[in-house]
Amino acid sequence: MLCSRRLLTLKGKFNILILFFVIFFSSSPSLAGGKEESFVNLALRNVEFSISGKVEKLLVDGRVTNGQVLKGCEIENVVPISHLVIRRPGRFLIQLKVKCKNSFLTRTLNVKFNVDAEVWGFETTNVVERGEYLTGKVKRKKFLLSTVRGELFDGNPEKVVAKTRLPAGIPVLKRFVEVPFAVKRGQLVKIVAEKGGIYVETTGKALQNGRVGDIIKVKNIYSGKVIEGRVKDEETVVILVF
Repeated sequence: MLCSRRLLTLKGKFNILILFFVIFFSSSPSLAGGKEESFVNLALRNVEFSISGKVEKLLVDGRVTNGQVLKGCEIENVVPISHLVIRRPGRFLIQLKVKCKNSFLTRTLNVKFNVDAEVWGFETTNVVERGEYLTGKVKRKKFLLSTVRGELFDGNPEKVVAKTRLPAGIPVLKRFVEVPFAVKRGQLVKIVAEKGGIYVETTGKALQNGRVGDIIKVKNIYSGKVIEGRVKDEETVVILVF
């Protein structure tokens, strides 16, 4: 078995673009090792890796599966049949069109890949109750992407809470967490507006829950007027029209 290890710059949604790229080439009775390597490398030129997340290492196992079709063929040229975009771990096929000398016929060579990746995320170290912040209850860890059933959360654990009860020892997925509301329905807030050097501030009641940046309805407790504003922080809503 021929093994090649190299550093490549790959296109895709990677946080680290220079990755260790590991390729294993199996021997074939009809192909010399060096020739098989050239076929696999040619196939890889037509693969675009677009795996989301903070990828530490991309793992690719590539091999020619039907080398016997080239028996008696003096190769004139080889071209990929299609372009492949890989967004997740799995098994993939790239086909190469091979033209033999002294023949008007072409032959199809199959190159199969097993693709996986090591990605960064968080694992719970303690039970996280619903509505609790992740702070102090998770550790950063590398995962094999094929073992994770969903998109890993890799943001700031101090800024999110659990959407549901999370047991200890599981990967934290994006769907398990949410940014908490900065303003809650029924809460008294400061309503502010500023335009042309005029600044107005009054007190209102939030009629909706809202995160920072959300537009919610608030009621001026003095005039009774309901207006819309953007949540600035945990106690301030900036009105949109003044």
